[in-house]
Amino acid sequence: MRAIVQVMRIRLRSAAIATSLAVVAGGGAVAMDAPAVAAPAGSVLSRSAVASDLLPAHAATGTKVLYRTRDQAGRDALSTGVFYTPRGTAPAGGWPVVSWAHGTTGIADRCAPSLRKRGGANEAPLDAALAAGYAVTATDYSGLGAPGTAEYLAGRSAAYSVIDMIRAARTVDGRLSNRWVSLGHSQGGHAALFAARYALYAPELALRGTVALAPAAYLENLLPALAPGVPDVGKFNGFSALFLYLLSGLDHARPDLDVPGYLTGKGREYLERARQLCVTELRPVFQHVAPGSLVARPFIDPRFSAALRDYTSIPATGWSTPIRIEQGTADQTVMPLSTTLLTAQLRAGGASVTEAQYPGADHMGVVTRAVPDIIRTVQGYFARR
Repeated sequence: MRAIVQVMRIRLRSAAIATSLAVVAGGGAVAMDAPAVAAPAGSVLSRSAVASDLLPAHAATGTKVLYRTRDQAGRDALSTGVFYTPRGTAPAGGWPVVSWAHGTTGIADRCAPSLRKRGGANEAPLDAALAAGYAVTATDYSGLGAPGTAEYLAGRSAAYSVIDMIRAARTVDGRLSNRWVSLGHSQGGHAALFAARYALYAPELALRGTVALAPAAYLENLLPALAPGVPDVGKFNGFSALFLYLLSGLDHARPDLDVPGYLTGKGREYLERARQLCVTELRPVFQHVAPGSLVARPFIDPRFSAALRDYTSIPATGWSTPIRIEQGTADQTVMPLSTTLLTAQLRAGGASVTEAQYPGADHMGVVTRAVPDIIRTVQGYFARR
């Protein structure tokens, strides 16, 4: 009986993905034939050219893809993303690939970065990598812009989305090399690190190194501070938006935890708003909302805490390629102390880590300030044999 149920689940999931493909592949995209058996992760389900007015300044071409990946629990999932090629002729062996993992935009489909022009000030490293002659892949993350549920700051899910985006891009364009560098900011810094940690998920690809800008870390230690009775904390109320994004993703990955049961009626109402609003819309909503009014009971149950660590904690060991971490000293979103502690943790676990701090740079300012150092680091990674 158990085997029959499992087969039924697989068939239902495949049918759901096929239906999703029919919906997402509209609007001028080139849809691939849906396979009779679920295709492997990284398989491309549809592709479409990025309009010239949406290309980063130094991109020659851009292609948006819908591709298969895995979610936090290892289940079939869908993601969208884009890849760009630089100007000129590909070198022997193909263009090396810089994977760009984006920062927080939201968890609703309309918040997906692939829906807008890329490579502005908030994503300056993306365009700088193209100018330096690298191809760039940029996942939206599974469930963000594609059917399914976005799992905000879910480590393994983000890693799979990043890596399978590279696989998808190489399937479409044979001019891309198998050599790659993992790069990201904030939520994307967390994703870039997880992609590096799980690089062997795609043994055919050759990771050379990682650059993480202000990587989100230690949320598992901060969430318990969101407890009943916490008063209005002014501008820091906006962190409730990020915590609700995280709780929404955790609820999808671990429905057995009954995440909504930790929230008040008001908290559940705001959780639904978080699932609909992009981050620039959501943060102002919390301007005068006391964090404690959202929570019915503290997040301190040992089972919940263990699940949260599994969901989002950056691993301490298992690193095989060099890491550079960039941090602004005036950052009030990812605190400099958090990054210093992360660097120490990674080094203690055997990783080769360089940390660079940028005086006076805030959370977004570090993105532009660090660009020259990022490109020099990426060039050094690709020069390694």
